[in-house]
Amino acid sequence: MTPLPPPSRIRARSGPLAAGLALMMACAGLAGCSGPDSPAEACTPYEVYGTFDGDQVTVVSAFTGVEAERFEASLVRFEGCTGIDVVHTGSTSLEADLLAASGADTATASGATPAAKDRHQALADLAIIPQQGLVTEMVDTGVVQPLPEAVNANVELGWDRQWAQAGTYDSVPYAAPLMASVKSLIWYSPQAFSQAGYEVPTTWAELQALTKRIRADHPDGAVAPWCLGVADGEATGWVMTDWLEEALLATQGPGTYDAWWEHKIPVDDSAAVGALEEVESLVLAPGHVLGGREGALAMTPEDAGAALVEGRCLMLHASSSFEGQLPAGTAVADASGTTTATVPGAPQTTASAQEGTDRTGALAPSGAAVDTSNTVTAFTVPDSQENSDAVMVGTDYVLAFSRGPAQEAVLTYLSTDRWAQARVELGGVATANRGVDASTIPSAVARQATVTLQSRETTMRIDASDRMPVDVGTGALWKGLTQWLSGEVTAKEALGQAESAWPS
Repeated sequence: MTPLPPPSRIRARSGPLAAGLALMMACAGLAGCSGPDSPAEACTPYEVYGTFDGDQVTVVSAFTGVEAERFEASLVRFEGCTGIDVVHTGSTSLEADLLAASGADTATASGATPAAKDRHQALADLAIIPQQGLVTEMVDTGVVQPLPEAVNANVELGWDRQWAQAGTYDSVPYAAPLMASVKSLIWYSPQAFSQAGYEVPTTWAELQALTKRIRADHPDGAVAPWCLGVADGEATGWVMTDWLEEALLATQGPGTYDAWWEHKIPVDDSAAVGALEEVESLVLAPGHVLGGREGALAMTPEDAGAALVEGRCLMLHASSSFEGQLPAGTAVADASGTTTATVPGAPQTTASAQEGTDRTGALAPSGAAVDTSNTVTAFTVPDSQENSDAVMVGTDYVLAFSRGPAQEAVLTYLSTDRWAQARVELGGVATANRGVDASTIPSAVARQATVTLQSRETTMRIDASDRMPVDVGTGALWKGLTQWLSGEVTAKEALGQAESAWPS
């Protein structure tokens, strides 16, 4: 499941990082921002969108922090050349905000209420939505505009069919893919692995064996095989849906995975129960996860990332976009340990392992952490069969609630490979747009993720819970799996809650 971000609201281009990113974008390709003719030449590719006199286009998304600032910076050149003022707001309650503004009857999930037309004016012009199920629900309310032909043409040119189909309903395209990520990744420190003599596993069995070896190498529990942070406010639980889906795809295969999200088999089918049992054996067995189940429930995903960098746990399951949630100053390397990018911001002093607490204050064993050299990278989650390339992926979709020349210009630009190229070069994200030159992406993890996403030979499966009805994928599953993690319910009972929530 694709989550909503940590709490905050963002106004476009605020803060020193945003200013630096904006300057980078403004100067890119302008001969160092010098020369009287260079600005006009730089605007030539944007003439197709027309010129405007300060027309404002509002965009709402779940982007916050560095991710929001990078998105805003990616539009600076476009704004300067077209005269459009793009105003972006990042929301931590995106789903609730959109459904409320659309007039959707969230109690019955029956579509828009009679108040929909009156509340339509509260919607932004455009929205960037991280879950396909939410896109479907918004389309059902009747407030989403069909995509312009120019956008459809860009999507057809740059993206494979499955991405376009995800935003199409009743043969009408409503949402265009914006960015993408590989979710089947395990982050680790190449320095820590090298020092301990660990090799990257190529099968699920090897991953299980590596987990047990790390546990045996650290009998005092000061260093755990797995980092896990589940606490995320109203979105608590999405980390566990990702683990469930990963285990289902890796151990049961794409066929069972598809049948599960399509509801051809029940949510609480034995295959899904078995996948949760695999997660329990691999990650949640005694000594396998930092702080135990209690620690995982207390830590946030960002806390888990910090613990990985600190060397208190050695593996973390997260998508290619997790780079933006790592502590500032963390080096992102390739498999050899060579630094390719650094998480922006001043390096932060984090809680040390000898203090005996994780970043949330939950009880954790004391002892010496492993040296990571503040460097991490990621490997693909291995399948139950060696050399399988089936990966779970996620994407954000952009859609429109209003129509007009300025809105269409922004929407069209966001669907181009020019925008995608600008955004990936700013760092922290990948794309499946085949028009993007992956070699220009600074981060080795994002670069390899883009190559994987662009390849027609990769077997990809979009995040299953993202495709489920909202009440199931972001409701019952999040709650049920959190209760399962805490020991309140069994795996069968947790999944049974989601099955009961499926619309009849």
